[in-house]
Amino acid sequence: MTSKNKHHLFTVLLANPNLLKVDGGWATFTIKMIKGLKSGKAMCWGTCDFDTYEIHLDDKLADEPARETLLHEICHILLEFCGLGGNDVEEEESVKTSNERLTITMSRAMMMFARLNPELAKELLCLN
Repeated sequence: MTSKNKHHLFTVLLANPNLLKVDGGWATFTIKMIKGLKSGKAMCWGTCDFDTYEIHLDDKLADEPARETLLHEICHILLEFCGLGGNDVEEEESVKTSNERLTITMSRAMMMFARLNPELAKELLCLN
């Protein structure tokens, strides 16, 4: 996916503070850019903290990986809402489900995300 936007996602988010909030339906998460982000001891691109309701993104990401990583972390929120979240910090829970059930769950969850966060969805998916 090539970004149609002239500005890096982080520039857009910081210029529009309302886009730094993600309504997950059951909680609102704040997006934060972090220097040297780690998950445990390993460097990583993004994390979703269900205790503080924060999404952390490594502040050195280029635009397209930043968009993909933010959407990845939002998917964690949506899957948690649908009862498919992981409970173990070190090793994510393995979920056994059919492809069809997961597809239905994710398509509905993505629709919910877009309806609750229309401006962020437009920006993140390069629909502007």
